[in-house]
Amino acid sequence: MEEKIITLATNTYQHAQVLKNILETEGIECFLQNANLIQGTINSSVRIRIKESDLDKAMKIMEQIEEPGIEKLADKPAIPQNPRVLLPIDFSDYSEKAAGMALDWAMRLQAEITVLNVYFNPIINTLPFSEAYVYDTSLDEMMVDMEEQAEADMKAFIKAFKEKAKEAGDEKIRIKHHLVRGVAEEEILRFSDNYKPTVIIMGTRGKDRKAADLIGSVTAEVMEMARVPVLAVPEDFNYQGIDNIKNVLYATNFEESDFEALDKLERIVKPLEVKIYFVHVGPQMDSKWDRLKLEGLKKHMEERFPNTQIVCDFIENEDFWVGLEGFIQKEKIDIISLTTKRRNLIARLINPSVGKKMLFHTNTPMLVFHA
Repeated sequence: MEEKIITLATNTYQHAQVLKNILETEGIECFLQNANLIQGTINSSVRIRIKESDLDKAMKIMEQIEEPGIEKLADKPAIPQNPRVLLPIDFSDYSEKAAGMALDWAMRLQAEITVLNVYFNPIINTLPFSEAYVYDTSLDEMMVDMEEQAEADMKAFIKAFKEKAKEAGDEKIRIKHHLVRGVAEEEILRFSDNYKPTVIIMGTRGKDRKAADLIGSVTAEVMEMARVPVLAVPEDFNYQGIDNIKNVLYATNFEESDFEALDKLERIVKPLEVKIYFVHVGPQMDSKWDRLKLEGLKKHMEERFPNTQIVCDFIENEDFWVGLEGFIQKEKIDIISLTTKRRNLIARLINPSVGKKMLFHTNTPMLVFHA
C-alpha cells in the first residue's frame, strides 16, 4: 500500500526552501508544492509535503528551529523600474569621494542621479534669552550670502560632475541638482521620501575623528532613519574605481527582512559583477541549526539569482565585531551590507544600532537596508 503524503506547513517559497533543506539534512524526504518562480514572482502559499510516517520526527525538528527569524513574508513592493541615485553633499573632501563613487555607480546602473545640498539654517542663531529671543539683525544678509555661496558651489560641482561623466564616455546620464535650506539630516530624509531613490550614497568622516565629530553624524542619522538603502562611504576608504569593487558581504541574523534586503542588494550591485558573501556570525553552540538555515538560504539565492556568484559562510565567534572584521580582512571585502531596524529616540540614545556602530568601526563602505 502506497504511503500517504501530507502537508507539514504552508509558507512563502523562501521559508519553505529553508525548511525543506533542514528536513532533508535530517533524513526526511520532502518536496514543495505550488512553488512558482515565474518572472521573479514568488508564491506565498507553498506547501511542504512529507510522508505521514515522518510527521512526528518532522514536528520535533520544527519545534527546535522555528524562530522569529524565519517567518512568513508579506508581499514586498517592487523596486522602481527607473533607478535613481540620491547624492547628498556638503562640498567637503569626504563628500567628494562619495560623489565619485556615486557617479560611477549611477553610470553602471544607468540611473538618474540627483545631487542634494542642504545649506545653513539661520534659525540656529536665534538664541533664547530670559523670556524673549535675541534676533541677530545680520541674519537676513547672512542668509542671502549663504544661499548665493551654495548656488555657486553647486554650479561648480555640477560642471565638474558632468565633465567627469563625459570623460567616462557617458554624456547622456541624467544629472539633476537641488538646493534646500534647513537641518541637513531632516531635509535629506524629507527629500528622499518624495524622490524615492534606489539608493542614497553619501560620505562620512573617518574613524580617527574625535567622538564629538561622530556623535550626531548626518550620515549616521540618515542611515538609521531613511526608508531606502543607504551607502555610507568613509573618508578614509581607498576608492580606486568601480571596477575594483569585487567583493560584497551581507551579514545575516536569519530574519525575514533578509530576503527583501538581498533582493535589493542583488539589483543594486548586479551591474558591478561582484561576488556576494552571505555570512552569519555566531557562537559554536548554535552552529548546527544556523548552518542548515544558511544552506537553505544559499539554495534560495542560487535559484533566484543564477548569474550572480554567491558564497555562504558561517563565522564561529562569540564576538560579532571580531569575527566579522577578521572575515572582511581575509576575503578583502569592499562593501559591507546589513539590515537594521528603526528604533525610538530613547533606544537610539541608549544603544546605538549595529549599523551605526559599524559605520565608525571600519573604513569599508557600508550599505544599510531597513527592516
